[in-house]
Amino acid sequence: MRIARTNFDRQEHRRDRRYAMPPLTVVIGGQEHATDNWSLGGFQLSGELAFAVGAMVNGTLHIDGSDGFEFTAEVVRKDRENGAFGFRFHELTPLAVTKLDRALARRLVSRRRS
Repeated sequence: MRIARTNFDRQEHRRDRRYAMPPLTVVIGGQEHATDNWSLGGFQLSGELAFAVGAMVNGTLHIDGSDGFEFTAEVVRKDRENGAFGFRFHELTPLAVTKLDRALARRLVSRRRS
């Protein structure tokens, strides 16, 4: 299966471009977190989190005030400098991907109108 890249920065090795806006809310283990940034492939969280790289987590992703979409993600990195954790989605419903795509499209359209 071929993977299409949506990031065209030659210095960036991630498959998908990251976005800080609109912020998403992630609930893992009953704790609510605002994402630092996100993409269609995953998200980044910062703070006092007790995750090991390689751990699988289950949670709920809230997009634009939605009731939430359940997901499973893997912790793929921990940045020791700023305490940020990178998560890669393993299971995310097609409806959640559509909502992420629409949230991004609304953000890009509103930036052009400004």
